[in-house]
Amino acid sequence: MSATLLDVDRQAEEDATDELVALLLDELGPALQWYRNEVARRIGLSPSEMLCVEICRRRGPISSGRLGEQLGMTRSAVAKLVRRLEARGHVAREAGRHHEQEIHVRLVPHARRDAVLEDLRTSLHGSVLRVVAAHAVRGRRHSLVAGVVVGLTDIVFTHARALAEAVTWRCILAERRAARADLDARPWWTRY
Repeated sequence: MSATLLDVDRQAEEDATDELVALLLDELGPALQWYRNEVARRIGLSPSEMLCVEICRRRGPISSGRLGEQLGMTRSAVAKLVRRLEARGHVAREAGRHHEQEIHVRLVPHARRDAVLEDLRTSLHGSVLRVVAAHAVRGRRHSLVAGVVVGLTDIVFTHARALAEAVTWRCILAERRAARADLDARPWWTRY
């Protein structure tokens, strides 16, 4: 291929990428967040609790450490969240099989939650079916769309995790600076 055709291909990829990023962040992201918040509200959970329930539903029994990574929360925040969900009958905690201190969280049947989620999923399924039919998304096109959605989801989770880790490190560094400033402000004989 000539250099000009390569430049045209690169520009087409750049344009498509810019459009997908805009659609993902400006259109899909807020719509999904609003939908998740409304589903959580309908079930009587906070958005964080609902996300925990969804992760447990998709991943099966999951360690509390892995759950914390997926939620972007500290161990203590995850422990409090899981205790609240367990008290309301949404999840159960189990001892890990390989490590004594490891806790696994699994989703338990919950009549009201499960009925609401099934109704909402059925309604959403019908709406998505109409879009699939209108755009003739079948066979290999379906695989292509699914692959793009999964890839974009992985990218968003990776970026969210990086953002959460950056915030965590900033908090840790701020705490260390404050502790050092406090230590430096005290007389030398009280420092150790």
